[in-house]
Amino acid sequence: MKTRQQKLRSWAAILASAGIVSSALAQTQAEDTRTQTEETPTQAQTPVVLDTVEVSDDRYLSEVSVGGKEPVKLREVPQSVTVITKERIEDQGLVTVNDALKQVTGVTVLSNNTNESQFRSRGYGLNMTFDGSPSFSSLSAFPQLDLAIYERVEVLRGPAGLFQGTGDFGGVVNLVRKRGQKEFTASGSLSAGSWNNYNTVADVGGPLKADGSVRARAVISATDREYFYDTTASKNYLGYATLDWDITPATTLSLAFSSQDTKTKAPSVGLPAWGAPIYGLLDVSRSTNLIPRWSYSNWTTQDTNAEFTHRFVNDWSANVKFFHREQNSHAHTGRQNSSLNTAGTLNYTRYDSDGTYERDAIDFYVAGPFRLFGQEHKILLGYNSDRYLNHNESGYPVPNSIANVPFGRPDLVPDFSVANSFPSGNETEYRQSGFYGRLQLRLLDPLTVIVGGRVSDYRSRTRRVPPGTPTSWTTSAKVNDEVTPYGGLVFDLNRQISLYASYSDLFVPQTLEKFDGGALEPNVGKQYEIGSKGEFFGGKLIASLAYFDIRNEKLAFEDPDHPGYYLNAGKVESKGWEVEVSGSPVPGWNLSAGYTHLKTKTLKDSDTRNVGKDINYLNNSDPEHLFKFWATYKFEKGTLNGLTVGLGATHQSEIHSTNAWGDPPRRTQDSYTLANAFLSYAFDKRLSLSLNINNLFDKVYYTRIGNNRSAATGNFYGEPRNYLLTLRASY
Repeated sequence: MKTRQQKLRSWAAILASAGIVSSALAQTQAEDTRTQTEETPTQAQTPVVLDTVEVSDDRYLSEVSVGGKEPVKLREVPQSVTVITKERIEDQGLVTVNDALKQVTGVTVLSNNTNESQFRSRGYGLNMTFDGSPSFSSLSAFPQLDLAIYERVEVLRGPAGLFQGTGDFGGVVNLVRKRGQKEFTASGSLSAGSWNNYNTVADVGGPLKADGSVRARAVISATDREYFYDTTASKNYLGYATLDWDITPATTLSLAFSSQDTKTKAPSVGLPAWGAPIYGLLDVSRSTNLIPRWSYSNWTTQDTNAEFTHRFVNDWSANVKFFHREQNSHAHTGRQNSSLNTAGTLNYTRYDSDGTYERDAIDFYVAGPFRLFGQEHKILLGYNSDRYLNHNESGYPVPNSIANVPFGRPDLVPDFSVANSFPSGNETEYRQSGFYGRLQLRLLDPLTVIVGGRVSDYRSRTRRVPPGTPTSWTTSAKVNDEVTPYGGLVFDLNRQISLYASYSDLFVPQTLEKFDGGALEPNVGKQYEIGSKGEFFGGKLIASLAYFDIRNEKLAFEDPDHPGYYLNAGKVESKGWEVEVSGSPVPGWNLSAGYTHLKTKTLKDSDTRNVGKDINYLNNSDPEHLFKFWATYKFEKGTLNGLTVGLGATHQSEIHSTNAWGDPPRRTQDSYTLANAFLSYAFDKRLSLSLNINNLFDKVYYTRIGNNRSAATGNFYGEPRNYLLTLRASY
């Protein structure tokens, strides 16, 4: 069995001789392996599939595991993938998952409130995995751990049911946590920004044994900030610790624990809109916040991770991953629940709520290569299970509604307390599990065929719990042996460019009844994607072009012959194309740019008025055009040596409020363009000072506009021009 150093040398030789990468590792090892390469020239002509490949020394490129379980090059994944690396996180001053996803090609971020957002891609929501382990319904509408504990953020767009089962059709976000380190490192940062925004991070890691077989890492982060709107303030404290132990040279155990505490005063839920007969958006200061000062929202999040990996001979491995997340929330608030009338008044609702959200997941798989017909192939087989329990209790004062409050006077909404305990409580449990497999066949030197599938079971059930009247569990949805197929082709035109095609899908259970008995079959989102990926400038620049078509089929359709019953007959379509470029084409330059063109349409609906309309006609619409750009240039010579300058831009076409037939016309946020700037100066290799300027030209815009029926909330202004100054040090 080869030692680690021997493997590194042989890998480096293959990569360098093939011209795929020019990393420091390949450069260092090239001399040691030159003779061997010259003696076997055919190696340089035959593509080699490796388990783990460092594609480049560029700051904005990375291998990914979101397209499978094992890390691979971006070019090997026959779907659209974007990576936000830790270097880009630092360059742009990104603190939250919300911040990172705003930078991803094709992803739109819609604010729910101060702490929570919804994330959409290709007309649908996004799902989440943690180091590849699925976590049902855990991304949108939940606060996430800050980015300080993550190595990178990976986003695969389009249905991803092979390793997950059910979910939404927009794609999956994979958060890759930091690990223990074999060499001691320490880094930290201090940031100060607009509206009293302060953040500090400390990150320390290294070996606990001299040989590096036991490695640890600890991260702490604290944020104390206000916002561009009045009254709201939040404090966020995060701690993370991980231990990686090589029990034997072939066996590794990894343990991690993280805890985050977030307390928010007067969290904003956005602004109302005008009611009849105006119906338009308000023209008020962006600092307007209509939430009473006494309102608050508190969240705690705790994650526990355990991972066991055993590496067999011939590069096979077995992996077991456990993930547990527990979130607790308490909200005490008064919020507007009506549009603004011509008398200039609003109605408010007051309530208390407690929530506990538990998530457990286990993921087991084996993977490795095998040789057949003179080619090397790969196979992966696994099983995972995911459970989510949602426990909520709520209570309201008497009266809970306060009517005719003058606009801008939330101080007239009185505070309250709910006597004794909450009057109601309920629980909902979701369980899904499945066996999955993927086979990667190298049929010819330039052609790789990927086939896979999953067989899933799903169940959701609900019940009333104390303090309300307890009830037995009631099954709300159940699916057994649902098959999710997957297929892909990758054809290497040459060493730089590949063509690919893929099919993927994902199912969503339905509870409405058919006339002949039983619930509707799950609706299925099927994506067909074709595209091309290329590596240029010695692998330092990656470019991709993709066309996608998602057909959401078997949607609930009112049965015209049997009122009150439904058919699996509805169908909608989401299609478009994307182009993305990322990397370092010339020394000093780093860039990332992506454009998405999206069109959605209802193909078949029981309400014929919806046919031909975009699929989100009754929901918040997605932009047809979305462009994102970020580039930096680092001066490495002369009087400007150590200075880095950067520029970013985002352009989004118009979006609309929700609507329903008979309602007033939809409200519209016109297209807009934002610009960002970046300056950084490195005093030496260990100390730097940077300045980020966001919304450079102080554009006034809405990030989200709410629904027409209530027009109460959901109209969120985007941030005005703001600044963030960061001092970063490392050892």
